[in-house]
Parts: sequence; C-alpha cells; structure tokens
Amino acid sequence: MQDVVKTNVKRKQNSKRTRRRRRNMSLYILLVAVLVLGIFVALSLTLFFNVNTVKVIGETGYEDTQIVAVSGIQNGDNLVRLDEFAVREKLLAGLLNVEDVAIKKRYPSTVEITVSPCIPGANIACESGYLLVSEKGKILDLKTEADGSLLTVTGLEPASLTIGTYLTSTDPQKDKIFETLTKAIRDKQYDTIVSVNLTDKYDIHVNYENRIDFALGNSNEINYKLELAAAAIKEISTEKSYVLRMVGSNQISVQQKQDMTEELITDLPEITTIPPSETDFISTATTAVSAE
Repeated sequence: MQDVVKTNVKRKQNSKRTRRRRRNMSLYILLVAVLVLGIFVALSLTLFFNVNTVKVIGETGYEDTQIVAVSGIQNGDNLVRLDEFAVREKLLAGLLNVEDVAIKKRYPSTVEITVSPCIPGANIACESGYLLVSEKGKILDLKTEADGSLLTVTGLEPASLTIGTYLTSTDPQKDKIFETLTKAIRDKQYDTIVSVNLTDKYDIHVNYENRIDFALGNSNEINYKLELAAAAIKEISTEKSYVLRMVGSNQISVQQKQDMTEELITDLPEITTIPPSETDFISTATTAVSAE
C-alpha cells in the first residue's frame, strides 16, 4: 500500500501572510519615521531653536550692541538657518578694527560672537603717503607720515589703497616676501629692524636701528639669512654704522660706512641655524669688519 504524504496547506498560507505583514509593518515604520523627521525639521526651522541671546566675546573698542547690530542677528532669527560665514563677512567688512571673527551656535537659542582686534603691524609706503596695516595685512589708515614705532616697508607697490581691505602688491612674489619677512621679524622678535626695502626683490635690504643696512639678496632662505645677520651684529660695535652683505650662502661681509674698508675676523662663534637646503651640516659665519 502506497504511503500518503499530507501537506499542511493552512500552515503555509499563514507563514506567507505573516511575512507579508512584517514587510508592511517595516514600510509603515519607515514612513512614520520619515514623517516625524520632516515635522521635526519643519519645527526646527520655524518654532524651535530661535535666537534670544547674542553673546559678544573679546575687546575691540566697539560696544557689544554695535557689534550685534552690524552682525544683523536679531532676536527670533532661526538658529538652524543662521549663516555663520555671512555674519562673519558682515562684521569684518563693517568693523574696521576687527581682525578676525568666530561665530558659534549654542543650542537651543544662543549665538556667540568672538572678535579679535587689529594689531598695527607696519607702515607701507605708497604714492599718497603710508598705509597703516595690521599684522595680518588689513589696511587700517592712510597717513602722510609713518608711525615711528612700527616697521616701515618701501617698494611693496600696493595694488589698492582702500581702507578696510587687505594689502596686496601688484607683484604677487612681493606679497610672499613681505609675509615671510614680517612673520620672521615677529616670531624671532627682531625688534631692532626698523625698515625693509623691497624695491628690487632680488636685492632686498633690511635696516637695523637706522645704522646697519643688511643687503640679504633675494628671498631664498630669508629666515636663515636674518639669523646669520643677527649673529654677526653681536660681534660689531654698537656705536658705529655698517653695511652687511651676504657673501655666498653662509657668509656675511661687514663694512663700516665711513671708510668702507674690510678686515677679516676669524674668531666669530658658530651659527647654529641650519639652512633648509643644507640640513647635514652647521655653517660658520665668516665676517669682515673695517678696522677701527
């Protein structure tokens, strides 16, 4: 007698129905999640996260109310839709003595504006007088005379004299030289440097205390050349005027201005600065000085 295999048709139908319900439930949950998210976003852009406090951090000489007014931020503005970049640009353009701005959103309802003041950095000679620029190159004023307490730069050839904009030269290479020189002067605190002449970018001159003129040549290895000059200056008289000139890549010629004669001195200390292109040895400066 042949065996009969019975199939539970009802159980198979129930299994299919269960799987279909699970798929429908997953789709339903997804749709609900999307709907809830959409509602939350809509409320965030309208009812939630609206500005009720603007906090100003930093001293720039401006009143907090003036800074907030220039920013354009008002109570009730939506924090999510607030464009930090646009606010920053407004403040930099509208407040001359502000060097930098940082905008932070503090949810649920606060905006922090951190402002940094401009620090006068240099006098830039131009046809109309001297541009007073900040350490980061913002043009703060146009004066007929240079500020004697600041570095004076000639030969940069400013492309624009517009106050509130940032300094640029008609020669992009001079922009890089100016940035490198002023950064080195600040970082190394070369306070005795009073002026820089960039008229000829291949024959740059740096003046110390209005009595020592250093012809450093082109802009290659500016930091190294300044350190070499600083070491040489320590070995000469503090009462006389001199002309210093680079000789090769690691020597300086020092001449007294009155007679411009030279005498070789061989007992100078080693310069411990290593040129970027010569990292496998330490150079020794050989300096020539006029007879006293």
